[in-house]
Amino acid sequence: MQKTGKKILLALLALALSLGVLAGCNGAYRSDPLDGYTPSENAAESNGGFVVKKDEWYYFINGAEDYSADNTYGNAVKGSLMRISETDLAAGNYGETDIVVPQLIVAQDYTSGIYIYGDYVYYATPNTTRNMEGTIESSYLDFKRSKLDGSETMSNYYVQVSDNTTAYRYVQVDGTVYLLYVDSSATEIHSYNTVTGANTVLVSGYTDYEFDTSDPESSTVYYTMPVAKKNTYSSGSAQNESYNQLWKADASATASPYEFDLSDGYTDPALSEGDEGYEMEYVNLGTLVLDGIGSNKTDASPFNVHWKSREDSKSAGGFSYALVKYTEGRLLLTVTNLDASDSAFVYSLNDSSVGSDWTQSITANPDLSGTSGNASALSLVAVTSDAATSSALYYEQDGSLYYLYLNADSAIARVKVGENGQDAETVLIAKQQGGATLLYLKDGYLYYSMSGTNGNALWRIRYDGAAEDYNIFTGAAYDNDDYKPTQYLQIDYNSSWYAPEAIGDYLFFSNAEEYGDNYVYVFRNAGTNAELKALNDRYEEVQDLFTSVEKQFADAANAIRYYYYVGNDDVFGEEVHRSEYQAEDLEILEAYISCGSAHGFAFSVLKEGDVACNVQTAFYSQLGYRSETDAEDLADTLVADLVLGSEEETASSDSSDDTAA
Repeated sequence: MQKTGKKILLALLALALSLGVLAGCNGAYRSDPLDGYTPSENAAESNGGFVVKKDEWYYFINGAEDYSADNTYGNAVKGSLMRISETDLAAGNYGETDIVVPQLIVAQDYTSGIYIYGDYVYYATPNTTRNMEGTIESSYLDFKRSKLDGSETMSNYYVQVSDNTTAYRYVQVDGTVYLLYVDSSATEIHSYNTVTGANTVLVSGYTDYEFDTSDPESSTVYYTMPVAKKNTYSSGSAQNESYNQLWKADASATASPYEFDLSDGYTDPALSEGDEGYEMEYVNLGTLVLDGIGSNKTDASPFNVHWKSREDSKSAGGFSYALVKYTEGRLLLTVTNLDASDSAFVYSLNDSSVGSDWTQSITANPDLSGTSGNASALSLVAVTSDAATSSALYYEQDGSLYYLYLNADSAIARVKVGENGQDAETVLIAKQQGGATLLYLKDGYLYYSMSGTNGNALWRIRYDGAAEDYNIFTGAAYDNDDYKPTQYLQIDYNSSWYAPEAIGDYLFFSNAEEYGDNYVYVFRNAGTNAELKALNDRYEEVQDLFTSVEKQFADAANAIRYYYYVGNDDVFGEEVHRSEYQAEDLEILEAYISCGSAHGFAFSVLKEGDVACNVQTAFYSQLGYRSETDAEDLADTLVADLVLGSEEETASSDSSDDTAA
């Protein structure tokens, strides 16, 4: 259903404005400010993820927590917002962290996270108020902000939504922060002005939409809209034309650039003027980018705002548009000429070409050969949509458009787009990568995931080499690991949360491995794949030693695994545990700790200079800290799983509890 009507729109805006102002003025949680924060207007790095760097501080969501967990202000640890200084991160003081926002940041739109503008962090958190039955409706999301020094957090919210998977972005336009969010149940896209409290419906009745996947700070949203047929409006809905339209809107929009007169042909004949629903409501504050109207139309509707003559259209039946991906300042979309509806060509729309003065929504459409009426704005990428899909990654280099995708033979392919949508060059950069998901491009590397043990495994490869570079027999790949798929150790990251983020010299990920509990871990990112492979080799040496020891001394193998995770052997000094081991087991443990040798096992390979790689923290470490309960549970689990004597200790503890009771 499409709607329009200025009176209703103004009423909605007025109501939203009044509600928004009240919501923003209902007080705040206050705390003592954290030490070391210096106010600044400097731009943040990596806005919109689960880690954001601002000045000398890294702010991060402390792991993946369930939205139904306790979100009482001050109680949250896991899932809260923490910070660590750049100095402590570089020094490896990963536990030197502060909680900035002691509430859960667990919105389930994992394409969007936390945003920092000025001295505030903007985010979404589960509702904490109770309904009439006394139940906390934690499935509702509250959008709010906090000061970066932790001294102030909104106790109310800018906007509350009932769906915790709501797509959203916090963006800044001319110094004002807006919350862009999608109400999919009402097919509406909203923009909330955090300064004035005005909640503006940018569009109602969209078919599909796209935010910029590469830039969460982008204030632009693209969307497709149906076009209502004249004289079909009745009982609140209308029939739609076979063609559709492509629009774009900015978060700062407050009014439509066009006048839509719907008094002729868009009123309900069963109602009288002045009745509710008499005139079709149409809310659309965007700019018309492409209009699919065909030359078989003898007259324009109010929605064909750039119509001049039917001869401007290059198709009798018109065009339909489907969004593929909005990334790197360009919109990828399919355009189907309805005169030849069996073929959908993929095009790239240059975002910067379509400004407020754009009037070529009809003339820019392509002809039957695929040639656009404005090639600088709309260029042909592919004559089929088999490879150039939403899962592909797109980039521009030396004036040419490229994209990477996983082909039908499970190879990661790189395509250089040529003239007329033909492939100018196709290079297979990695074969036998079945199930790979392409994540992002960073510093010349393609980061991608494969299926792991408990989550996803992380891999990378250089993507911009010459075709010959990827030949493992005669090319650079023969002795240069940059051109070979290289795995990040045996890291398992949480596949139901944010993808790992590479920022500066670090890689951050939610650890889904055994004992990781989906907290955030940090890895010093290798500069080259050769360095990453060397670290992989060292990591595999540790794992291989575990396996070798286990074949002869299973108890000793578990003991050294315990030391690997914990980094100390205090528990083995307790008689209840130590007495359960054979002398050989303890000798192997001592040799492992000192990187010495015992019973035929040479652990000296785990030490290079003064650096010992016999603990997990030699490879990656937890960032921040666990809740008290989670820390105790981990300690107990490690002892129960890997240390002898734990069953007797547990039984004794249970007996003591029973006696006390």
